[in-house]
Amino acid sequence: MYHKASAGRDGNSVEMLDAHFAFIARSCHCVLPGEPLDPDRLNVLLSFDDAYFDFYAIVFPLLRRYGLRALLAVPVCAIVDGTSASPSNRLQACSERGRDENRGGDRCTWSELAAMAASQSISIASHGFSHVPLDRPEADLHTEVVVAKTMLAARTGRAINSFVLPYGRFTAETITYAKQHYQYVFRIGGADNPGWTGKVIYRVDADDMTSPDVLFSRRRIASYRWHRHWNAVRSR
Repeated sequence: MYHKASAGRDGNSVEMLDAHFAFIARSCHCVLPGEPLDPDRLNVLLSFDDAYFDFYAIVFPLLRRYGLRALLAVPVCAIVDGTSASPSNRLQACSERGRDENRGGDRCTWSELAAMAASQSISIASHGFSHVPLDRPEADLHTEVVVAKTMLAARTGRAINSFVLPYGRFTAETITYAKQHYQYVFRIGGADNPGWTGKVIYRVDADDMTSPDVLFSRRRIASYRWHRHWNAVRSR
């Protein structure tokens, strides 16, 4: 799970991402939701949240350079038809704090999303309509889950089969409702996954990495597997 292409708590520097993707291309099998897994290699799904412009300008070209693909989670309310901001100003806006509204063109436009979806390198996922935590009583699940999916499909021309829970927050009702409308539901969890068939798919936080391969050390892999088993025991 990644966010921005800039160094800091919510992202990684371009240099780090470049080296990280090079490592993944050499060492792992990169998949999109539902694709067959390689039994002889570590299977990795790359997912980026919030559809920042730096994904289109920086991450997308890097992925294509290394022959990798990714899931892009889009909060519908932050996407606009166009912007008058320059690319440099948009990238500057991306590096600033704030995740919920489109600040100075810091998010992809609809045409940019459609172009990436058409490339077959990017799978578009719903990240809710207004990017609110779905464990709040006031959250409108129909709008966040169903309306968001309908709009994304209409504007990108692609089927939307994945839902990424905003902030990783949910209730049992949220999961049940989301699974009625999406094949794959993603959360934050720091655990690995045995396959695609679980109620939710765990994602490992990959922002602010300290080295290109830090997520794949033996200690980290053991930790992911332990957390998966512990979550199963707790029915989480």
